[in-house]
Amino acid sequence: MRLSFKHAIILLIVLISAVHVVSAEDTGDAYSYVAITSTSSDPQVFMHGDTGTITINVKNTGTESVSINRAALYTKDLKVLNDEAYDTVGYIGAGNEMQFTFTVKADSPDGIYYPRFYLDFTGSNSLSYSLPVKIESTGLVIAVTDSPDYYQEENTDRIILSIGNPRENSVSGVTVTVKGDGISSRQTSHFIGSLSSDASSAVSFDVTPEYETDMTFAVTYNNGMNTHTSEITIPAVFGEDKMSANPVLNNVEISGSGSYMTLSGDISNAGIDEAKSIVVTVGSPAVAVDPYKSYVIGSLEADDFSSFDVTFTSTSDEVPVIISYKDEDGNNYEKKVSVSTNSGSSGISGAPSGGGRGGMPGMGNMGSGMSSIPVFEIFIVIISGIVLVFAWRKGILKKAVNFGRERMNTLQKR
Repeated sequence: MRLSFKHAIILLIVLISAVHVVSAEDTGDAYSYVAITSTSSDPQVFMHGDTGTITINVKNTGTESVSINRAALYTKDLKVLNDEAYDTVGYIGAGNEMQFTFTVKADSPDGIYYPRFYLDFTGSNSLSYSLPVKIESTGLVIAVTDSPDYYQEENTDRIILSIGNPRENSVSGVTVTVKGDGISSRQTSHFIGSLSSDASSAVSFDVTPEYETDMTFAVTYNNGMNTHTSEITIPAVFGEDKMSANPVLNNVEISGSGSYMTLSGDISNAGIDEAKSIVVTVGSPAVAVDPYKSYVIGSLEADDFSSFDVTFTSTSDEVPVIISYKDEDGNNYEKKVSVSTNSGSSGISGAPSGGGRGGMPGMGNMGSGMSSIPVFEIFIVIISGIVLVFAWRKGILKKAVNFGRERMNTLQKR
């Protein structure tokens, strides 16, 4: 019994000491060493209707534990979805940190709001802090940097877009897609990923319209845990593209050679874009024959030209000249020009008057204009000039002039 009584006395002293320590902590100024070290929100800037989190980090910088009764976030501008999460907290030890995270919904108009964080210590002391939360609903911007003026049925054209982020915070999961009735694309989508504030990224789509319709480009992205979409609609209207290549036939000559005739001429690119894989041949009723059934020119840049020869047989007065070519997207084009077989030389209307790259201006029309130059007269003038120079250098011209003067003096004396 004496041993049990001794143990009871020791236990009672320990309990009284523990109560005394807690009482000293609760009634002292230990709470004054509890401080808010940082705050953050995700997303950094909300958009209207976004759901996100507000996090407050608290640290006990003192040497004694502090009892916290509850923590709360008070605001009339945001909806707090877990306002009862910290109704019971407990102790925060000396030198320890504690994190409080509140889930909120930004259901107010765009602006800056100041919800108040409240920390209730056990007893009559508390800590409060107002933190800024910004709501700004500007979305990503879509700009068309390159697209054709007009489209053609079943032809593929390239559209280049620039996706920009004018927001103050970065967004993630940026993806670009195209949709529309009668629209097909070689690219199903483009994944950009994260896009920082004030940054942009370029994407391109090769689209093919089956008929006149609208193309909608949609950009989806995440602002925190929230998904948003920005869109732009581009009409696909059929017509002639002002920038497209335009092969023009000029300086055409047809000459006979045995069992076949030879068609010669120039192909000029009067368009803006480059013409690729140019091939020249003849169509029915003419029949292309060896040695030049077709003539491959290859590529022609704007204002460039190239000569060609095609051999054929025909009993008709008209020969269809067929020019096939491709654009930079691989679309096939065909142009047909009729040429008369009765004239040995024929100019084609609409041909450019200047020469191609590397040539002198006007040289492109020399093939059909040589017959109009006065060759004989020019030859006589050149020979006369040579004779005069020769006579002057040999003194013959001077002797002739002196002789003429003496002759004139003699006639005057008579």
